[in-house]
Amino acid sequence: MINQQEKSVGFIQLQFFDSTTDQVVCLGGAGFVTKAEDDAAWANVPVFEGESAFMADRLDAEGDIVDEKPVSAETCEKLMGRPIASLISEGRAQLKAYLESLPSVATA
Repeated sequence: MINQQEKSVGFIQLQFFDSTTDQVVCLGGAGFVTKAEDDAAWANVPVFEGESAFMADRLDAEGDIVDEKPVSAETCEKLMGRPIASLISEGRAQLKAYLESLPSVATA
């Protein structure tokens, strides 16, 4: 995802609900400079009818989720321009690195 929250009016972020690890994996996304671009991009994300492990989140300029749509793996591939397997693999690796960077919490 583009990290330009101070410049963007909104974002679309793609998520994968990983049943293997019980984690939410970010697959990527995009930020939009104008409200018209943001609205048009969101309108062009097709809703997947039925159950899906993939979700498109619409975020405002502050990064808060304001809407969401279930999407297909094919939609994620089309929007990101990459195969879903590589998006998932990269997302898992980024999440793992992030979690490992957090200070460990001692258990009593």
